[in-house]
Amino acid sequence: MQSTSLVLIRFCLSAWVGAAVIFVINGVQDVTFQPFDSLTRDQLITLHFPVYYTIAWVLLTGSFISSLILRTKKIWSRNKANLITALIMLSLAISVVDYIWIYTPLESMITPAGSPRPAQFHHYHQASKYINSVNILLALIAAILVNGPLLPPTSESSDAEGSVTNVK
Repeated sequence: MQSTSLVLIRFCLSAWVGAAVIFVINGVQDVTFQPFDSLTRDQLITLHFPVYYTIAWVLLTGSFISSLILRTKKIWSRNKANLITALIMLSLAISVVDYIWIYTPLESMITPAGSPRPAQFHHYHQASKYINSVNILLALIAAILVNGPLLPPTSESSDAEGSVTNVK
């Protein structure tokens, strides 16, 4: 179970960071590509972002569950294991908050596609950029920690023997 969880957390976090970066690059290209009119840009946003959030939730949930399993395996120090779990939990929570309080209002502002954008659109769009940057940064930090070295294996029996030897 330990090796499966370790593979899963490493895969999910790395995949999420890579997917998010690729999504941002493609998303920026889509909305700045001059031949696309505002109708097409709005349609691309409503087509791509639900997939973005679904991928985030699947990969971050897999990472979170794996982190909970791995916390009991002592492959990292307690502080490192707690930090990894907290970063993943925070990233997952941020993505849910972002979807509910930022993306959903943004989507309603561009529906129907091609409609004029209200004044608060710019504020929500800026908030979306910042919150997604923080989300990806947290996941990146967690991925770096997870993909780092593990604690060397220790045998509890040799520790017990050592303490008995010291007593004699």
